[in-house]
Amino acid sequence: MEKTYIKWDEFSKHCDIIACQVSAVYNRVDIIIALARGGVVPARLMAETIDTKYTPGFYTMGLSLYDGCERKEEISIYQDLPECNRTDIENILIIDDISDGGTTLEFACEQLSGRFPNSNLITATPYIKKSTQFVPDFYVKEFPDDEWIVFPFEKD
Repeated sequence: MEKTYIKWDEFSKHCDIIACQVSAVYNRVDIIIALARGGVVPARLMAETIDTKYTPGFYTMGLSLYDGCERKEEISIYQDLPECNRTDIENILIIDDISDGGTTLEFACEQLSGRFPNSNLITATPYIKKSTQFVPDFYVKEFPDDEWIVFPFEKD
């Protein structure tokens, strides 16, 4: 499989673009949820741009579908969100690094829609693969399915 290496400046720029798009559409984001591990860095970068004066929470939800470059059969939750009984949460932004097939984002949305049935779930990834089954609400660039994306925060 061919590898594509993303440079820091390009990655940061793409995260800024998405954050500006989210901010233009939604006047407030109540919670940002980074899907760990890959979504933590883009979520942190996007949180710098998104107006967070109303954002009470930045959380990580640890989901695992890959073991290195190998895809596993099932998603495992290794870090769940804390309990939240608030009913005033309107917009939840879910961020990952890429939507390869969309399985992880779809799983996260299913989990969160059950916990926050009255909230709007917004999804964002800097990148998607061409045949992803889950296209996030916001993304910047599409890659062919046969490319392995190496992020600047990963070891090759």
